[in-house]
Amino acid sequence: MSQLKLVPLLLLASLFAEAQSSRDVPLVTIGNITITRQEFINRYELTPAINRRNGDRETSKAEFLLSMIAEKLLVVKAQQEGWNNDTVLYTAVKEIEQLLVRDELFRKEIQEKITITETERRLGLKRSLSDMKVYFLFAKTKEGAEFLSSQIQKGKLLETFLFTIESPEEFDGPDSAIARWGDVDERMENVIYNLKLNETSQPVQLEDGWYIVKLMGKTVTVLAGEKERKGQLEKVESVFRKRKEQKRMTEFMNTTLKDIKTDVQSRILKSVIVHLWDIAQQRFPIRNDTTLFFFDKGTVEILRARLKDTMRSTFVTFPHTSWTLERTLEKISTTNLATVNPTLKKIRLDMEQRLRDMIDQEYLVQVGYRKGLDQSATVQNDLNVWRETYSAQIVKNHIEDTIVVSQNELEELKRVFHNDTTIVNDNAVARAKLMQMKSTDAIDRYIGTVANNSEITFFEKNFTETLVSGTNSMVYRYLGFGGRMFAVPFVSPQTGWIRYWNKKDVKLP
Repeated sequence: MSQLKLVPLLLLASLFAEAQSSRDVPLVTIGNITITRQEFINRYELTPAINRRNGDRETSKAEFLLSMIAEKLLVVKAQQEGWNNDTVLYTAVKEIEQLLVRDELFRKEIQEKITITETERRLGLKRSLSDMKVYFLFAKTKEGAEFLSSQIQKGKLLETFLFTIESPEEFDGPDSAIARWGDVDERMENVIYNLKLNETSQPVQLEDGWYIVKLMGKTVTVLAGEKERKGQLEKVESVFRKRKEQKRMTEFMNTTLKDIKTDVQSRILKSVIVHLWDIAQQRFPIRNDTTLFFFDKGTVEILRARLKDTMRSTFVTFPHTSWTLERTLEKISTTNLATVNPTLKKIRLDMEQRLRDMIDQEYLVQVGYRKGLDQSATVQNDLNVWRETYSAQIVKNHIEDTIVVSQNELEELKRVFHNDTTIVNDNAVARAKLMQMKSTDAIDRYIGTVANNSEITFFEKNFTETLVSGTNSMVYRYLGFGGRMFAVPFVSPQTGWIRYWNKKDVKLP
């Protein structure tokens, strides 16, 4: 989807500021449902629109509102018919609710408990203005690092070390780097920013080994004015917040999840991993460091064909529920899992880690439910938009189930599209095309009928004053404790219903 662009952050900030300042301003009411300015702006800006007119923003805005009205009219019908109690709808809404509950738990237990002191701000601001030039040596083991350090203490300069090709894995360097505050591992950062010029550190342990660094120089940025200082301070606070959230999250998860016990069928997991390795080999006979093997829905379909009845077997068992293999794999397929340069070992490690993450997230959801976060206003408000979207789709499904195509209609379609050889020569393509056309018209007629029997009020002034951008965007909501979801549900283009609306005295855009 290279044609889609993220909305610039400053633009989003201004739009959300407007939405927040007029949260409940109504644009349209349909019975007991209100389309507010906030919902309209969020959904217009945060999802891509089909055929949005960049040169005619007002027309695009009007068509988008008409499509939202169509969705809400279908929601009204779902309420009237009791279809909003559909089990498929319940399952879909429950999946979204669990994501929102987990995100709310993160906000309550992690984000809201983070504080940044004035001392930290001052120190961070000072360090963030200095880029430090360093030389460093690397040693794989503690013993190797101690040997290098002893040589330096005897007077050998760090930058003069030279290692033979016989020990490429034990030692590396010397090499140079620019250390920028906020981009360096915090452990190393604290060492570098406390060094004096030409001073060499003691060995510092990181995940991959031991490092010894020497400060060779630094470049200091001078802020031009208060505006620049405020912007830099915001960056500093962002770094501190991210780091503190990570620490707080680790502590919270270690405490909350320390006694959990989950049963995973290891035999089935091994079988899945072997099949994935085989699929990866077939998909990429030749691999390199840029090869990405995505665990997507297509991969799940291949596994479904290979594993057959095993897909329905219980795979993960919790104290409160269980997942079949099929459900687990479908969950994983939505997480954008990709293995780089896939080998059997890499696929196994990635799958096992993603499974562990999902199991942790399942327990965190239950923590959120026990705290009653599903009833919080934040979760309920966000969830209601998704519930209404799914309700509208349930009604569409009912309408589409009534559509039938006769042979005479197929022949007529082929006559109309006689220049389209695909339709003329392929009955399946022709049937799909006709089903789509009849479904669209049937849904438009249905919505028009509901509209004729509904009380619709359009607040023209409020709508005219609602500002939108011309940027087509796809925005994800990154969730607390990992994972992501679409920021808001997609609004399907649906403007044809206006042809079947008889209330011409009511003005709409």
